Amino acid sequence: MANVLYDNEEQRIIDRIRCITYREIRDEMIARTGDSFISRQWISEKLHRSEDWVRRTWNKTVDECYTQFGSGRPQEEGQSWDGAYFREIILQEHVIPFLRNPTNVLDTNEVIFLHDKAPCMKANATQHLLEDEGVNFWGNSIWPGNSPDMNPAENIGAIIKDKVEELMISEDRRDRYDYDVLKTNLENTLSDLEDDTDLFINLLCSMRKRFDVLEAAGGGHTSF
Repeated sequence: MANVLYDNEEQRIIDRIRCITYREIRDEMIARTGDSFISRQWISEKLHRSEDWVRRTWNKTVDECYTQFGSGRPQEEGQSWDGAYFREIILQEHVIPFLRNPTNVLDTNEVIFLHDKAPCMKANATQHLLEDEGVNFWGNSIWPGNSPDMNPAENIGAIIKDKVEELMISEDRRDRYDYDVLKTNLENTLSDLEDDTDLFINLLCSMRKRFDVLEAAGGGHTSF
């Protein structure tokens, strides 16, 4: 693909999106069913949504994209998703209490908090907070710079995204980009998934396969 000539940059990005979308669909099918078989209809629908997003977003300015998608997108209270918000709201009010609740984990003393080395997570202030709170975690000196994606939560994120996209597409055209409509559809999707124990069990059970694949690859690239 490196030597393919495109009429314009937009077409090049769309072609790249197609490749990424196919890989995401394949990985999702493996996680859900253990089989990489993909129907043509599913590929077509997902590619159409991805390509439509590229075309709708292409002519937006950098500021518009930053406001809509970038880190620092306003929260309901108007607070940005910066390091302080991550530590004070996400970690202290939600994550840490969750990890300490014995009803959420098998053994609170054996919990290890892993992160993806996002800026708000690898910040020294965040690392020090976790140390002060007595949370066992992989710090910056342990987590590799190019780490394999071994987190089943990524599959959950993709499933939620697809379901919300389907709901938004079914909305009237004037409501498809409305914040309140998006929030309602997201809440309904999360509520529907809450009792889908089979989905979460299958993803959890896939961890062994993920580690086996990673070991076989010698720590190199995997399909996960």
